[in-house]
Amino acid sequence: MDIHLVNELHQLNPWLKDPSLPLINESEFIPRIQLPQLLDKEWDPLWTVLTGPRRAGKTTLGKFLAQKLIEQNRFSQVLYLNCDYLSIRNWLASPYFVSQAKEEFNLSSFILYIDEVQRLETPGLLLKAIIDLNLPIKHIATGSSQLEIKSKVQEFLTGRQLESLILPLSHQEWRIENRLEETILYGCYPQVLKSTKKEIQLNEIYNNYINKDIIEILKIGQPDIFQSLITLLAHSSGQLVNYNQLAMDCKISVTTIRNYLDILEKTYVVEKIKPFVGNKRAEITSNPIYYFIDNGFRNVALRNFSALSTRADMGLMVENFVFQEIYKFRAQHYLNFDIHYWRTKSGAEVDFIVYTTEDKFLPIEVKYRNLTKPTITRGLRSFIEAYNPPAALVISNELIAKVQIGDCTVHFIPLQQLTKIFDLIAVHIV
Repeated sequence: MDIHLVNELHQLNPWLKDPSLPLINESEFIPRIQLPQLLDKEWDPLWTVLTGPRRAGKTTLGKFLAQKLIEQNRFSQVLYLNCDYLSIRNWLASPYFVSQAKEEFNLSSFILYIDEVQRLETPGLLLKAIIDLNLPIKHIATGSSQLEIKSKVQEFLTGRQLESLILPLSHQEWRIENRLEETILYGCYPQVLKSTKKEIQLNEIYNNYINKDIIEILKIGQPDIFQSLITLLAHSSGQLVNYNQLAMDCKISVTTIRNYLDILEKTYVVEKIKPFVGNKRAEITSNPIYYFIDNGFRNVALRNFSALSTRADMGLMVENFVFQEIYKFRAQHYLNFDIHYWRTKSGAEVDFIVYTTEDKFLPIEVKYRNLTKPTITRGLRSFIEAYNPPAALVISNELIAKVQIGDCTVHFIPLQQLTKIFDLIAVHIV
């Protein structure tokens, strides 16, 4: 091994020389909901693959996981490799690096942790080759882009991995009742939640995404247009997307717009939801709706951090926030349900339909206003009449109530009571 590479690896792994050094300061770690599942011994022989947006906490969680595995005496050491370093990417060109590392650092029964694995040329082949060696080691990898993870990794690791989507912190991880408005405004990236300079932190996350993921790694040739698209989506988030209008506004083809939207999805900036389609011919079944995975990222694109009460898009921001929390709830509990919207040609609509099977679904309306009495919208009433669900949910500002419409119980629950909201979702769709 090259002496410069050895020195670099020691800098990234100071615990190799001094085993008393922790991988991470546990007092600063915010427990993640997936952790107990990730610690299950059943996954020890497999690759643990942590995916999700940059700065959502994948690296921190991976190090904490490795530290716990060592504390439980299941493994003895960890070798942390960051693929943002060119020298490390070159070294990982062949699985032979494992033998070199074992010899150089006197490793046995260790944890191999490869960070930002999508930066490798053929990560799937490498990870498969490593696990096929059948060594008594634990394998952890992280990646911040589905574009590379799905095409370069997953197809090679079928049956050899546990994948976990690590998103910005959720309500269940970062209790937010007393600072709900702040969280809706600035989002839930860990370093932003902890910071007193939230706008500066968010700008740094946004610029790093554009400069690293979009320009350096994905080599998008029109980054200015790409940023314009993000801003346009931020203005219309939660509304039906019009591909032709976006193409006209950005002065590029519809094909390019669709490609850029796919990149935004695969790099965990936005998520697309499609219409709920039963056997009702009146339903619109074409265009999707895009929601941002983090409100802070959306507001950076808008350059708007005005107080919630002063904003014309307050309803959209709260709707985005509700979507984000449902999306995180699904990922963190390894649940298998779909999130749809419902809309008819006559204009009746429901914000979200959380759906597992034709017998397990829950319509959800977001009405973040000061309701003095339970009011059922025309859209929600139309959905209940059409599909007769056992329950429906209206997320309000302060109102707590129940209303019966036929066999359907409509629950009014304030946004601040997110735990009760998820309890209701769990009862009706899990």
